Parts: sequence; C-alpha cells; structure tokens
Amino acid sequence: MWKLVMMEWMMCLSSTGCPQRLPSQSRKIFLLQLSQDQYLVSWAQSIWWQLQDNKTFLAMINHVLSVDGFYFSTTYDLTHTLQRLSNTSPEFQEMSLLERADQRFVWNCHLLRELSAQPEVHRFALPVIHGFITMHSCSINGKYFDWILISRRSCFRAGVRYYVRGIDSEGHAANFVETEQIVHYNGSKASFVQTRGSIPVFWSQRPNLKYKPRPQINKVANHMDGFQRHFDSQLIIYGKQVIINLVNQKGSEKPLEQAFATMVSSLGNGMIRYIAFDFHKECKNMRWDRLSILLDRVAEMQDELSYFLVDSTGKVVTNQEGVFRSNCMDCLDRTNVIQSLLARRSLQAQLQRLGVLHVGQKLEEQDEFEKIYKNAWADNANACAKQYAGTGALKTDFTRTGKRTQLGLVKDGWNSLIRYYKNNFSDGFRQDAIDLFLGNYSVDELESHSPLSVPRDLKFLAEDSTPLTCRDCWRQPCVSEGKVQAYTSEILRYQFQIPQCSGYRHAVSHGNYWFPSACKSLHCAVV
Repeated sequence: MWKLVMMEWMMCLSSTGCPQRLPSQSRKIFLLQLSQDQYLVSWAQSIWWQLQDNKTFLAMINHVLSVDGFYFSTTYDLTHTLQRLSNTSPEFQEMSLLERADQRFVWNCHLLRELSAQPEVHRFALPVIHGFITMHSCSINGKYFDWILISRRSCFRAGVRYYVRGIDSEGHAANFVETEQIVHYNGSKASFVQTRGSIPVFWSQRPNLKYKPRPQINKVANHMDGFQRHFDSQLIIYGKQVIINLVNQKGSEKPLEQAFATMVSSLGNGMIRYIAFDFHKECKNMRWDRLSILLDRVAEMQDELSYFLVDSTGKVVTNQEGVFRSNCMDCLDRTNVIQSLLARRSLQAQLQRLGVLHVGQKLEEQDEFEKIYKNAWADNANACAKQYAGTGALKTDFTRTGKRTQLGLVKDGWNSLIRYYKNNFSDGFRQDAIDLFLGNYSVDELESHSPLSVPRDLKFLAEDSTPLTCRDCWRQPCVSEGKVQAYTSEILRYQFQIPQCSGYRHAVSHGNYWFPSACKSLHCAVV
C-alpha cells in the first residue's frame, strides 16, 4: 500500500518538482493512508539508507586496503625488534605469531577479533603491519651481508595529517613509527632502532582552507598526565630517550617547541634528554651541510645508547640502551632526513665491528652501497608520507643524493599543493576509513541512520570537521560508484528538494519512489 501512497504523492508534483495544492478531501485521504502505513515507509527508508551507507563503508575499507605498505610473514615476527625477540622466554617463542605480536603494530587486530578467541585457528591468523620494509643483499670489500630497513606504524591514534595530532588520554602519539635497521653477516645480527611521533601534548591543527593552519594547544587539558603516560611506556619499551625536536623556534610552531621543552623540564626524568634544533633556520639557503652541527651534538649520546648485536652463537654482545625520538610537525620530511643520518652513523660502527668495513673506511666512500642506502631511506620517507599526508615525502632529493637541488624544490612545491588539496577536501574520508578499518568506529546494524546520513550545509566545507569516531559528523563524503566525490552540501547530497514543505523538507529519489528525510512527523506532509 505504501507504494500506492508514494505514487499518488508523485502525481501531485508539477513538472518543476514542487508539490501542488491538493483538494481538501484528497489531502485527508493522503494523510490517513500515510498514518496507517508509516511503519512500512519508515522501514523502507531505513533499508535504503543502510544500502547507501554500506556502499560508503565498503568504499572506505577498499580505500584503506589500496594504500601500499601492508606486510605479513608466516615465519618471522615483524611486530618486534631483534632486541625484544632476543629477550623473550622459550614459552614466548612457542606462541603463535598472533598471540605474541606487539599490539601497537597489528593493523588487522580488529579484523581478527573473532579468530583471536580460537587458538586452534591461530596458525591461519597472521598479524599484518603497516609501514615500510626493504631488504638488500649488499657487498663491501668483497664481503656480503643483508641490510634491512623496517618501519612499523602504530595503529594506536592512527590517522591522517591534520586530523590526528598530539597525544590521546592514554599517551598514544599520532603518527608514531618505530624504524629498525638490521644487518645480517655470517650468522651475526645487529640492529639500530629509532622512533618518531607527534609532539606529545594535547594539540590540534584542523584544516580550514589555509595553506598552513595555526596549531592550537588545548588550554584546559592535563598535559602532564598524557605526557607522562607516553614517556612511561617509551621508557619501559625502549629505555633512555633522546628527544630531537626539529620544529621552528619562531612563528606558529614556537609555542609547541616551548610546550615540549617545558614538559620535559617539569617531568624531571634523568633518562629523558631534550634537544631542540631549528631545522629550517639552520639549513636555510640550502646549507644542508649544517646538519653536521646536530650530529656532532648528539654523537656522544649515540655512542652511549649503542646498538643491539648478537653473534653467530646467539650470544648478545651489546644491547641498545635507548632510542632517539625525533619529531617535526608532521614527523615526516625533516624527521626522516635526521633519522637516515643517525642510522648511517650507527651502521658505520656496526659494519666495522663485524669486520665488513676496514679501520678508517667510511660508508660514504662505498658508492654502490651508498646508492642503495640513500634510495631505501628516501623510499621509506615516501611510504610514511603517503600513508599519513597523502603524498610522497619532501626533501627526498637530499636523502637520495646527499645535496639539495632546484629540481627537488620544485617537486616539493608540487607535493605541497597536492597535500593542501587532500588535507582540505579528502582527508576526512581517509580518516573515517582508517577508524572504520581499525574498529575505532563500529557500525551498528540496528541504527536506521548512520553518521553518514546527517545532512550539513555548504558552509561546513570551509570549516573544521570531526570524523566518524567523534560521533559528531560535521561533514561526510558522497560516494558514487566507489569513488569519493569530495564533500558536498546537503543540497547536493540529497538528489531532490521540495520547497515550501514543512514535513518533507528533503526527499531522496530511489527508483520510482520518494523517501522522506529528516521529517519531524510522518503526519505533516502537506499543509
């Protein structure tokens, strides 16, 4: 009967799509029929909305899976460093890869939640990490060794550039990445671990159509609580912390640098050291040779932290006593440059100790290996940048060639423009997709309307937005045939609008029928 009601209503539309005045008797019949069949109308509307939402949710999952950088292994635990694996018990080694995985880096943990409770199928459930892995067989002085680089992105407080900054109440930092450099030679293994992560205070930098939105530090949050939680976990996992803060010490980035320095000083932990290095100021006018100032400054600290080394018999020769925790604003471009330089210095010491490099030899002199090394670190930078900012990394010309070039500046400008567009017009969808994939947002099958169905005005295009996980969806993407159409106003989101209608202010066309949207009452169709 609801079909007949809708067809009668359609007959009352003019060629312009506007409802015409019905005779008094017809209006009464229409309202009576609508009142009798409101349940069926509501049910049909709910089914249609769910079908549309499912298309969007499926597009979100496909988007996450289309991003490069997912890795798994059937034999090796990719979630742990060599040092962590060496300090485990025999019982730990006998556990399945899923059971013993470091949960910070298991990106398919939510997808495996049902299998996790069934030990008999654990051998079919493998943890998947997100980040970057490259492996190379190299030769120096006729001696062959394997050189491996692994970056593990944390799935805690995961997201995209401007939507996820700072830390959460549990102390998880945005864009936290653990990077491990591994060397295998004649049965001996060596590794050097570094971390990166957003400045661990409560701050945000929401997109607002400006090229560089001004960071906002939360004025009411308990920064010390989250800060201490963050570093308590870092000290337990990694040991000593040497913080290298690369943000600008003037302009909009200055308050963040000051806040970071103040928090470290207030914490007063002797195992945490803080170094501020204004990357852009020191290297302006393409004076990238001045990065040696920072390397010389931290050289003694790096020797103190050391690296992990186990010989061919399985005996641990040295342990890494702590890590460098580097950051800039995004923890991408400047951070990757510094990490590659610190890793090279550690690798130099490791290869000399293993007997691959002769006394007095330098890695920079090994042209073939140097090319492999630089390209691998540049690829690592691109992978991390695409996953967080949506484009390849900036400053990779220096990482690949050892010097800054004019062509590199042009490429950086192009990537910056792409970042600007994505950060303002498509990253909301990317953030929602990540939250859905990780289980931060769960679809409620009993809900007739998901947050995707909330209509918003065009003005929300130019204002801040909050993604699905905040349950306050300011703007959501339209998806057509699996392709994101950016963000649209409610006029474009709904395919038809009936003016001068108090109840059915908006209607949505589906096939031959019209379904009401956001109606105050099913009894107030036409007045």
